[in-house]
Amino acid sequence: MAGTKLPPRQKMIGLMYLVLLALLALNVSKDILDAFLLVNNGLETTINNYNEKNQQLYSEFDKAKTIDPDKVTPYWEKANKAKILAQELSGFIKEVKVKLIMETEKLTQQEADTIHMEYVDGKDNYDAPTRLMIGETEDGSTGLARELKQKINQYEKELLSLLNQKERKSTNLDLKTIDVQTSSGTESWEIGNFYNTPLAATITLLSKMQTDIKNAEFEIVNNLFQSVRKNDFTFDTIAPKVITPSNYVMLGQNYDADIFVAAFSKTQNPEILIGKLDSMGNLIEVYDTVNVKDGMGKYSISPSSEGLHEYEGIIKVTSPSGIEKKYPFHSSFMAAKPSLVVSPDAMNVLYIGPDNPISISVPGVASENISATISGSDNKLTKTANGKYKAVLKRNSPRNVKISVSANTTNGESQPMGSMTFVVKKLPTPYASFADIDGQGRIRLSSIKNRKVVKVTYGPNFVFTGLPLNVMGFKVEVIRGMDYKLNERCSGRMLNEKSIEFFKRKLRRNDAIYISDIVVQDVSGSRVKIKGIIKIIVT
Repeated sequence: MAGTKLPPRQKMIGLMYLVLLALLALNVSKDILDAFLLVNNGLETTINNYNEKNQQLYSEFDKAKTIDPDKVTPYWEKANKAKILAQELSGFIKEVKVKLIMETEKLTQQEADTIHMEYVDGKDNYDAPTRLMIGETEDGSTGLARELKQKINQYEKELLSLLNQKERKSTNLDLKTIDVQTSSGTESWEIGNFYNTPLAATITLLSKMQTDIKNAEFEIVNNLFQSVRKNDFTFDTIAPKVITPSNYVMLGQNYDADIFVAAFSKTQNPEILIGKLDSMGNLIEVYDTVNVKDGMGKYSISPSSEGLHEYEGIIKVTSPSGIEKKYPFHSSFMAAKPSLVVSPDAMNVLYIGPDNPISISVPGVASENISATISGSDNKLTKTANGKYKAVLKRNSPRNVKISVSANTTNGESQPMGSMTFVVKKLPTPYASFADIDGQGRIRLSSIKNRKVVKVTYGPNFVFTGLPLNVMGFKVEVIRGMDYKLNERCSGRMLNEKSIEFFKRKLRRNDAIYISDIVVQDVSGSRVKIKGIIKIIVT
């Protein structure tokens, strides 16, 4: 595998690969060869996981290229070259697999490309794989193994050429095709891996190589992506922002604004100065400083007259490389007589499903004389108290909704007071945990025996608390060594009876528990599949 820090699943696959090599030294039976199917299935799952992982990285590259094309495009082009190289080599190995099955089972190409290894009768066949992979020479130079070796070497060489010289020296892709040392001497890579190797083991070895290829692809593309971000801040876009609930304030009220570098970091407080800027954006006179907390400046001023009020200044922030950067800003607000105020109480957007609390007021008009409506055929806006409303948005809601307000005047007529548009968002994907572990963790055998429930939550930072989340189902697997001891699909949030019984009586230390395919239903009625896998090692 590439690099020195491997994820637990990759370490497990590496261990299975070592066991595979050990078994190849034996005259294994057909029953034992069937065990390779389990290893191969795991490797194919890992290949799919790498594809998703790499695709996510390419998506991040695409987004960075959109933000700063001049800087990112050279790295983006190299990343796409790595993608093409990996696809070509992985595709070649797939073709080799198909040829092996065609030759062994006497099938057509289409049949060999679609048949699952479980249904292949010649899993223990040595002759056809050896003939194809090794050829007629003693060193394997005339078989597919030699061609595969050359392609792997060329793949490694071309991947490393995408990095600069310094990065090349520190990157180990571990795609070596060196000779194999045995007790009887040195064998070529081709002979050591593919001579007299049964079909099931050959297919599994090729799947292992495909995982190495995908992992090497990730190492290179991730290295390129980090090169893009090396001197950047830890967020995608950086620009001065002045955020205020409204650019209009009433005489006698305060004008409040948040001034920060977007996206801001809570771990770094910039220096914000209000003053006068010259034509080049340099601060030539300082009038005031802005109090900064958690990376955000809070600027407050109370205007004494109606009309346009302008202010400007500069934001100073230090980059990760220690360079101070300055961002000039300019903003304004209008001080005016009373007008409509519509604001959500808990967030800057409205979410589909929950009760979104909203405050609506018209200064100078009693709340009982105010009425409001919301756009969207099935959306509802309900008054809960004086000046307080709740907006409930349905799944078919448009992406933007408008809240329109009118007031009853003293003569009994309804007068429009204005409207405000809000962005509509779906609820975020929740987090899942089992036995108080989310992601990966370890737990004592005595502590997990009686655990039964998968828990889901939106996390502590989401604006809504206590929203209902119903777990519709999930999959639980227990792997001991290389064997699946439990593989069950459970309905609801609890383990099924078979799984509960296994946890109580059959679970052992060093067992690996996997909780995956978790599907939940949120308050809007939408079903959401939680990404990722919970992995728990029993100690």
